[in-house]
Amino acid sequence: MSRGVYSLLIQLGQKRSIISRSGLCWHLQEGHYVYTGSAMGNSSTSLEKRLERHLKVRKRCFWHIDKLLDGSAKVVSTIYAKTASRMECKVNKKISSLPHASPIKGFGSSDCRFGCIGHLIFLNSNSDDLIMLLRGAYLDLGLSYKEIGMGFGYR
Repeated sequence: MSRGVYSLLIQLGQKRSIISRSGLCWHLQEGHYVYTGSAMGNSSTSLEKRLERHLKVRKRCFWHIDKLLDGSAKVVSTIYAKTASRMECKVNKKISSLPHASPIKGFGSSDCRFGCIGHLIFLNSNSDDLIMLLRGAYLDLGLSYKEIGMGFGYR
């Protein structure tokens, strides 16, 4: 089991409103989003288990991202890197700095300690360009990434 950081490239097929347990509400437009998270634990909180959970269709809604993936959103690709250090916010900020990137305030960042606006980012570009941009973000940070395409029986 390993620790690391990951980014889910998500395509939202239609406008969607999501309400958190604390009452926050996000109105998301159709298009592409990137959610960046980390898995720094062992066993059920390992990187492998976290990715497996996010890519499952049926699961209990626990995090903000679960609510998004519970509807018309589809994971297009997943990029991840094994690392013992906390890289989630560095990756998130790198992706936030990409052209046409708009972080969604407060989404997926309730436990963020590094001042991220949100860990879900709207990217106004086509998916082929986005995958290349995400790869570049990981490489710029010195992370050796791997990818999971969505032809593997998940979403």
